[in-house]
Amino acid sequence: MYLLEMMHWKSKTSEDLAPSLCTVMLDGADCPSTGQRTEAQPDDGFAIFSVSENFIDVQGAWQEDKRGLITFVFLGLMYAWQYMMLYRILIPELGILFSGIDENGFPLSMEGYIFIPLTGMVWVAFNVLFFKFLWRWIRLEIFVQRRIVVRFNRVTRQVHINRPAYAGGVVTLSWDATVPEMSGGDPGSASGDGRLMLAWPSHYSGAGFDDLCMIGGALADRGSAEELWEYIRRYMEEGPDAVPQPARLRSMFPWPWDSVRSTLSFLVPSWRTGDKGLVLTFALILSPLLLLHSICHWLSLLLCWPTRWSGIIKSAGLPGAAVPRLTVAEDFGVEVARKLRASTIKVVDEPDDPAGLHRAKSSSEFDSE
Repeated sequence: MYLLEMMHWKSKTSEDLAPSLCTVMLDGADCPSTGQRTEAQPDDGFAIFSVSENFIDVQGAWQEDKRGLITFVFLGLMYAWQYMMLYRILIPELGILFSGIDENGFPLSMEGYIFIPLTGMVWVAFNVLFFKFLWRWIRLEIFVQRRIVVRFNRVTRQVHINRPAYAGGVVTLSWDATVPEMSGGDPGSASGDGRLMLAWPSHYSGAGFDDLCMIGGALADRGSAEELWEYIRRYMEEGPDAVPQPARLRSMFPWPWDSVRSTLSFLVPSWRTGDKGLVLTFALILSPLLLLHSICHWLSLLLCWPTRWSGIIKSAGLPGAAVPRLTVAEDFGVEVARKLRASTIKVVDEPDDPAGLHRAKSSSEFDSE
């Protein structure tokens, strides 16, 4: 689901100018540049959807595999209120109301004339409240695009992030303004907490807003995050021949076995480092819940639509094709642009840090001084 992406966008467009995730990430960070080779060997980390001479499409949602619970709740509510309440109760009672004859063949009583419309009003009120207050949370994982995809175009040297509209929509940023941050357990620990985050601070990109995207899923450790970053970096800087072909591409189609793999992914770190017999026993005990989770995970993917790119992004990098324009804050409208610019990082130059990367403040910190 896309909870993190929605929260990040809300933090940038709300009146409460708390430090954004991008501010927290860069405060005190020591980040390599896009042109700086790391010691890690490039590895795709099973995060690549497609690769070509011009671009690679990479998984851009850290919590993409964490779905299924909202689908279970949604389907349960729909069964209770749309099937049981509407089809099994309300529709037959409306037939009785219009005929004036109850199920026993007697004239409908005054209580029936009051109770049946009241039942209908309760059903209508539930649906109004549901779509008014809960629908945006339901769309964190269903009735939304199936994947968040990040396209790295080495010809135009641009990064395109395709997210739902409630998380900022599709944005185009400069590759040269990318700041990576890798975190997780020590390389080789297989702790399952590896994270690769890419940021585009406003003072680097000139977009008028800070952006942040987590690449790949939950990686094995910090070493895996460094290897994935080096894979992307070498592809962009040195070309497709500088990196190995992915051992296996992620599928954009919702295959059921991918849902099973995602459901069992939380057991992988323990399987790698712990007692395999204990892990198997634990999985067998939880097998009914794991099966239910896998089914709901798969249904959530089926209830989404494929991620789509605009024509100009699809053709970017081809001979004679137009280069997509970089996204700026004003593309989101005047009011949203004002909030985005107010939430950006402001750089504090220090004698030993002329670039200002190692000490950044959000606008709210400046306003409080």
